[in-house]
Amino acid sequence: MSMKPNISVLSFAALSPRYVPFWLLWITLAVSTLAMIYSAFVVPIIPDFARFSTIGMEVIALSIAVFIMPRYFVVGFLTSMLPFVISWRVAAIHGSFLGMASSTVVMLVYLALYVDCLVHDWVPARASGWNGHLHWQIATIRIYFGFDMVGHFAEKLFAGMDSFHHMSQVFVGFGLSSGGTAVIVAGLCELAIAIGVGMGFLTRLAGGGAALYYVIANQYGRHFEDGFTWNNAPVGGWEYPMLMIVFFASFSIAGAGKFSIDGWLIAHGWMPRLLRPFCVSGQPDYVRVKG
Repeated sequence: MSMKPNISVLSFAALSPRYVPFWLLWITLAVSTLAMIYSAFVVPIIPDFARFSTIGMEVIALSIAVFIMPRYFVVGFLTSMLPFVISWRVAAIHGSFLGMASSTVVMLVYLALYVDCLVHDWVPARASGWNGHLHWQIATIRIYFGFDMVGHFAEKLFAGMDSFHHMSQVFVGFGLSSGGTAVIVAGLCELAIAIGVGMGFLTRLAGGGAALYYVIANQYGRHFEDGFTWNNAPVGGWEYPMLMIVFFASFSIAGAGKFSIDGWLIAHGWMPRLLRPFCVSGQPDYVRVKG
């Protein structure tokens, strides 16, 4: 008898929406893409390479939504939502009303798809035990906090030269002589957090790395010097950074749950065994091991 485990999918069949049609997301993303093109070239509010960031990210989000999401909802939802949110953030930085308005509608469709999926999985999740719904609680706060990083790295990496130079000067104020290099490194770290925690990919590793990143950022930001409360002058105390440190570090304990790239890859038997400890602490309860 083979000792190699045969992993088969259980509740992932319910991890898809039943009532909200995918074409609704396709249409709203297409309209949002047109709004970004208008804001970039017709009424050029969005400058230099930021225009290609917004349009490019919209095209990526739309392509994934059309070609991947209907077949693999978890992967398609998470991997299309991140580039969309980046585009939305860059449009907001440059004050594109059309971009922000259309993106708000798109986000409502993403939320509707997510809630529809949650409701579809409600009964199977309850049947798995009292903690079955914890997967959804974890997923909700994980996605929010992970994608919250978009607000930080978008202005460093995707929002254009003016934004990049501004952030470089901010980092020089932190005592870093090469502000531009530090901006790129920080932006890439924050992007990795959005992918690792928000999308749930190698989540245990990403959670530990994100906590370490916030420890370093807390030190450079001099928040420890201002006491605990976040609204203490001049730069705010360490209350908020410590909240983020504890939150991100908590994902190094058990991982992301089933609504994640990790969960999907493991359930389909496509996560290399060598990498599995970086995803989950043990055999997840949403797969079955045979043989």
